[in-house]
Amino acid sequence: MNYITDDLPIVACSTGLSENTAIGIIRLSGFPSLDYLKDFFKINISELEERKATFCNLYFNEIVLDEVVITFFKGPRSYNGENILEISAHGNIFNLKRIIESFVASGLFRLASQGEFTYRALLNKKLTLAQVEGLDALLNASSSLMLDQGLDLLNGKLYKRYKELSASYLKLKSAIEMNIDFMEDVGEEESEKLLKDSVSKLSSIIESLNKSVSISSKSLMSPDVVLVGEPNAGKSSLFNLILNDSRSIVSDIAGTTRDFITEYISLGTNTFRLVDTAGLRETTDVIEEEGIKRSVNLLDEGFFKVLLVNVNEVDDFKFSAIKDTSFDMIIFTHVDQLTNKVSVNELSSKLPQATHYYVSNTSSKNNNSELLEVGPMGPLNNGPTGADNSGPIEPLSSVSESGPMGAKFLGPIEPQSQTGPIEPVAGLCIVSELTKNVVSKYQLLKSSDPILISRHRIKIEEITQVFSEFHHNINNLSDIGIISSESRILEGKISELIGVVSPDDVLNNIFSNFCIGK
Repeated sequence: MNYITDDLPIVACSTGLSENTAIGIIRLSGFPSLDYLKDFFKINISELEERKATFCNLYFNEIVLDEVVITFFKGPRSYNGENILEISAHGNIFNLKRIIESFVASGLFRLASQGEFTYRALLNKKLTLAQVEGLDALLNASSSLMLDQGLDLLNGKLYKRYKELSASYLKLKSAIEMNIDFMEDVGEEESEKLLKDSVSKLSSIIESLNKSVSISSKSLMSPDVVLVGEPNAGKSSLFNLILNDSRSIVSDIAGTTRDFITEYISLGTNTFRLVDTAGLRETTDVIEEEGIKRSVNLLDEGFFKVLLVNVNEVDDFKFSAIKDTSFDMIIFTHVDQLTNKVSVNELSSKLPQATHYYVSNTSSKNNNSELLEVGPMGPLNNGPTGADNSGPIEPLSSVSESGPMGAKFLGPIEPQSQTGPIEPVAGLCIVSELTKNVVSKYQLLKSSDPILISRHRIKIEEITQVFSEFHHNINNLSDIGIISSESRILEGKISELIGVVSPDDVLNNIFSNFCIGK
């Protein structure tokens, strides 16, 4: 790294200096022996036992700075391969800063640069580049999936996939060399078979890795649950119900929400951003038009997409910007205000595609309304459904082809009330169904072993492209020498992925995310 030019002993706070805490840990690294620290302690520091906590006073210029607990990790059996002393001190920010400044003022230590402790671990081969990136992901994760990815890299699980890629490439390279230098000894038929088999194996591994980067990383690292629909479809009411708070203004005046509103929610073990958007409609109002444009952009990038539609206004739904969008849920609202019998098939045929369909009342005042009734796939049965039959209608879901399902209304979304106002008990059903579907989709994507680290994704995409060109050449060129030359390009890309090649700009980018004491 360009800004690290020496191997002097370093000092930093590993627990951060942003606020007062009960305990703060100061880390010293790179000192030649424990005797180097004798001026800071009155105990016999040279006889300090490895990996054993010791209580003592910390001194500077014969003045007690603090009562501390110290732990010694002797190199190379330490985090970064160097001698390390960890000092657990009282976590007042001023106290920790004073201790660090005292070590620097002694002239025996300098302040560590960002990520320098881990950089030294990389130099001393205590960590691979992939493990360093895993630590970066672990320390800066904003989702449970990123935490898991960081741990997988740190413990070498993902790195094993990369080593398998490297080993498979080496077999391909050996097969190419065999065709150049030893064909007469091995035989042309056997040489060609070895080459074909090695190409096939490498192709399979690259295809598997490419699938792991084909999923949008943003969808997994910062997943948005986006609610869209025309004005007064019930978006803000549902938004408030999910939050159990009147966060979004609800009114019977169309177009109340003119910009998107967001809140973070925890579903399962992950955090999602819930987005209430501006009502979708054609407008000449410049401000409203900008809000709608932003809504459409959020929808395009959203992880879980929900369309709310007033069941009485389906025929008027003409917003072309989302007609090709595939939704995760479509919720038909205001169902208790229906005047004619309809089927979900008929309604859905006029709207964008969706995975799940649900219905919702707007109030519980009219229990005798003729509402949608659940039946098997195909046209739904006509006839009234009593108020006791409440729950999701999901017969048209591509993942729910079996029916009939018990009808249970999820009611009521009613824009006149500021609190939501889906009926307190029954209304919670729609939230539980949405939660179930969001978590289910997220878990399904997690099961595909996605790779989220940006550098890895880029390198795997480059490897896929280079291998595609190499594969084409190997099938169309008879000159094995040219094929051998082309394979070196692939070798370079694989080396960059597994960290054999470590350009300074890559390292600078990684370590810039680390805190000073890591």
